[in-house]
Amino acid sequence: MADEGSHWSSDFVPIMDMPTHVMKCGQLPPLAEQSDTPSPNPRFLFLVIPGNPGIIGYYQVFMEELWRLSGCSVPVWGISNGGHVAIPNSNNNLDLVKTSYQVCSLQGQIKHKVAFVKEHVPQDVKVVLIGHSIGCYMILHMMSGLRDSHHVLRAFLLFPTIERMAESPKGQIATPLLKYLRWLGLGIVYILSYLSPHLQYRMILWYFRDRHVHGSVYNASMNLFDPFTVGNVIYMALQEMLTVKELDVALVQEHLPKLKFYYGVEDYWCPQKYYREMKAKFPHADVRICEKGLDHAFVIDSSEDMAAILWDWFKPDLHKAVD
Repeated sequence: MADEGSHWSSDFVPIMDMPTHVMKCGQLPPLAEQSDTPSPNPRFLFLVIPGNPGIIGYYQVFMEELWRLSGCSVPVWGISNGGHVAIPNSNNNLDLVKTSYQVCSLQGQIKHKVAFVKEHVPQDVKVVLIGHSIGCYMILHMMSGLRDSHHVLRAFLLFPTIERMAESPKGQIATPLLKYLRWLGLGIVYILSYLSPHLQYRMILWYFRDRHVHGSVYNASMNLFDPFTVGNVIYMALQEMLTVKELDVALVQEHLPKLKFYYGVEDYWCPQKYYREMKAKFPHADVRICEKGLDHAFVIDSSEDMAAILWDWFKPDLHKAVD
């Protein structure tokens, strides 16, 4: 789908000196001074902040469907996490490795996203942030960083890993692996990186053999044979386990009117216990649980369902902002 229609663009954009994969489905309508037929309505933008691995190609079907549901009127842009997509012709040069130390930490990724918005999104645009997994944690901190420069209309936090990650069922397994065996995992990827792309692709097909998966998911997964990419993914994952601890209640309270939380029924990264506690802490907040049983990694085979749910949420905000 990417690069198959005039509504798509896919480029590597330098952000904080890190070439970053940015995908855009649809373009912003022109301002009055830029066109003889400007849009009479406010300009809106959906901006997708991914989880980890932060490969925006995984969200391609979700982005396309959300854009289509908007009547092709609201562009949907997505930004990869810095260092999470294999950079063409980079050969893992030393400058990129040095840059990764600044960008690829969890705090660096937050600064990276704020920098993208400030450099590439006009200030008049009403931004709707869509976060997935650790992307939700980033959005909470991004909103503070963008307070004085951009209008964040809403933030949709899907399967939010915003607290006690290491204590979650998946976190209890992942934390010791990331602490003590990450170099083994990276070594395996280094060996697999010497396989031909054809063999790598066949491995991905085998991994997803029992699921109905769009081709964009296969293509996105090819990035996980790149040692530089996987090293950054693992590094950030370890930081998540060590950094994302107790919920920042004051930060959530600060942005609460703009937030919607969406928890999974069986999500082992943010279990139902976290959902119930969030409801108890913020009884007037918009906190929902998925009634369709979507997986935490919804982008693998439930992108259309998630886009339809999110569009239904946003329609009242859109009508209110336009009226």
